[in-house]
Amino acid sequence: MTRLHDLAASGQSAWFDFIRRSFTRSGELQKLIDLGIRGVTSNPSIFEKAIGGSDDYDDAFLRLGRASADAIYDDLVLADIAEAADLFRPVYDATGGVDGYVSIEVSPLLAHDTEGTIADARRLFDALDRPNIMIKVPGTPAGVPAIETLIGEGINVNVTLLFSTPQYEQVALAYIAGLEAYADTHADLSRVASVASFFVSRVDTAADKQLASTDRPDLAGKAAIANAQVAYARFLELFSGPRWEALVAKGARVQRPLWASTGTKNPAYPDTLYVDTLIAPDTVNTLPPATLDAVLDHGATALSLEAGIQQGREILLELRGVGVDVDGDIAQALQDDGVKLFADAFASLYGSIVAKRDAMMPTADGAGVLLPEAAQQEALDAALVELDASNVVRRIWATDHKVFQPDPAEVTNRLGWLRVMDEVADSVDEIEAFVTTVRQAGYTHTVLLGMGGSSLAPELFAKTFGVAEGFLSLEVLDSTAPAAVQAISDRINPATTLFVVSTKSGGTVETFSFLKHFYNLVSEALPRERAGDHFVAITDAGS
Repeated sequence: MTRLHDLAASGQSAWFDFIRRSFTRSGELQKLIDLGIRGVTSNPSIFEKAIGGSDDYDDAFLRLGRASADAIYDDLVLADIAEAADLFRPVYDATGGVDGYVSIEVSPLLAHDTEGTIADARRLFDALDRPNIMIKVPGTPAGVPAIETLIGEGINVNVTLLFSTPQYEQVALAYIAGLEAYADTHADLSRVASVASFFVSRVDTAADKQLASTDRPDLAGKAAIANAQVAYARFLELFSGPRWEALVAKGARVQRPLWASTGTKNPAYPDTLYVDTLIAPDTVNTLPPATLDAVLDHGATALSLEAGIQQGREILLELRGVGVDVDGDIAQALQDDGVKLFADAFASLYGSIVAKRDAMMPTADGAGVLLPEAAQQEALDAALVELDASNVVRRIWATDHKVFQPDPAEVTNRLGWLRVMDEVADSVDEIEAFVTTVRQAGYTHTVLLGMGGSSLAPELFAKTFGVAEGFLSLEVLDSTAPAAVQAISDRINPATTLFVVSTKSGGTVETFSFLKHFYNLVSEALPRERAGDHFVAITDAGS
């Protein structure tokens, strides 16, 4: 039993906000199901990273040849969704259709096109032909009537991009109306399912920015939870009373609120903030990888949401009193931004598909993949057969240290690069907040102190991208030659320099020598009690 099983006992299902072919086929997704994950959500951003940023799909590209981007997209994405849905089918059966769903999004380019959304949802649902598929439809004004139509046809819907109670209410009423239409021709409503994805952390990010210019900074970090609490209270009201009970008599299920965007963006907030505070019956929390790890390690599992509903109402009133209108301008702006972000990711995904197809498949003029000379082909083929027979790629993704050496020492804690892009993507807001903080503090230069692997990548980025106007310049010190240390010491102003001490182990003697040298340098230029403000570290946890 894990904390996820305890959450399920409280009435909240944990779903996973991530999908990738190697993750599904390596057995990693099944491990999460065993740990208590009860569904999967996907979006264009997730697929853009998976398809454009890995070689998981290269065999499929070679098989599909120079097919159109639409055909390649359907082949790759539908296969991933189908495989995940098949893994979750036992969960679906065991829960009687409550859980076990895998979600796929209609084209984000159709967010303002009702008929286009309906047609694309029908196409996807029919192509996948599995009862535990949910079609993601945005809760935009054009999406609301599409939701009613699709539910009326028995198509499961995951409504996405909801940021306020008024937005949520519209889609909940559309769900109820859709069930009523379905009931006209069907006696059993129990196999029609829907969730309403209510985004959380983005609300705090937007509200906190506005609160920074008010006299109520004490309200920071409270808007998102209060917003979700009030939405849940409306859920309880909508799914009660004679109209709803008439549908329940025919087997209808509630449209569960699904808490989305639950990764903490502000590093000052607890990493399980948007899970611990939002536990309630008939809800779902969809967790990105980093948040899932945190919940499994130290997340709360007791019911928590309903006790805070009245306080949530009061907080929203206080926010409105200082000009922070979550239900109005903030919710609309976030929904508009969400539509644009997914549309941009969708366009980027198609661009990645075209680029990879063109790189791998020769064209009529001979452009495309470079094959080895005939003399090398036999050795290459033999090596590929051996790699395939040994399942090397899948084993690497499964973090099998035996690919490299029999002893796990110095291997199992050095495979973070496999999923670093996904983890960093979840931290973009946190990174940007840190950058803003150091700029506002008056820092103009950064010196990274490291050796070898801790310094080569930053040096590459610094030389490749240079310095954007108004941002900190970056220098990298990875040489203990006295002249190199002295040269950087002479070039910087200690009072406006931030030092990044980069050592994986936390014990690299050269890096510690750099640290002591520059700490003394800063202490001579500033009061010693302020010297520590000029140093941050990148290192293993607990080093």
